[in-house]
Amino acid sequence: MQQQQQLPTVAFFGATGGCANACLALALQAGVHCSALARTPSKLHNLLQQLNVSESAIANYLTVTEGDIYDHQAVQKTLYVDGRPVDLIISGLGGKPRFEYGLKATLDNPTICQDGIQTIISAARSCPRKPRIVIISTTGLSDTRDVPLMMLPLYHWLLKVPHADKKVMEDLVVAEMQKPEEERAIDGFLFVRPSLLLNGDGDGLSKIRIGTDENPAVGYCISRRDVGLWIFERVIHQASLADCQYWGQKVSLTA
Repeated sequence: MQQQQQLPTVAFFGATGGCANACLALALQAGVHCSALARTPSKLHNLLQQLNVSESAIANYLTVTEGDIYDHQAVQKTLYVDGRPVDLIISGLGGKPRFEYGLKATLDNPTICQDGIQTIISAARSCPRKPRIVIISTTGLSDTRDVPLMMLPLYHWLLKVPHADKKVMEDLVVAEMQKPEEERAIDGFLFVRPSLLLNGDGDGLSKIRIGTDENPAVGYCISRRDVGLWIFERVIHQASLADCQYWGQKVSLTA
């Protein structure tokens, strides 16, 4: 007898970002009840429409809380769907690139990821049921080289600041999971580390190469839509969240 699929409830942070937005669109189209935090809800609505999410799917399956990641009350509200704590959190937080003095690459908020994950963990601590969390991170953080040699100068110059932020973010999640089980705010984690992100249509699930922290998939780039597709198919669209085989791992993705 085929196991019946149990659709999780999912909270999205950074939902207007390409990877998380693509995943949210697929989840809504599949009838997954979702919540999302958005500074500008109309922007999120428009982005979902551009990904062909119907008005009925948005109305029936999405709850949007207006606010930002520094608003503890708004974050806490986003962790609930229909009065119940969500099963899964997907975080696609990130800052916008900014250049200082013409050459120095930084972000509009250089600590957005670490600040955001601290707020999420703090808010999740009060949930009566611990959620699992998927963090959209990046390659270039591993002790094992997971980017092509030709890309190393770009990573060390252009992406130094966001990578430092994402490394602290990952460390905070790992530290949370090292606490005694009864003290943890989360029930499990998965770091998704895509290579350089591109806009536009993806190549599809079959074209995505997958690696681990010890044996990473080394490649140049991957589309944001493919990253969202992979998270949807390999985490959300399983018989249950427990059936995802990647919990506790740092998974590199590239095309």
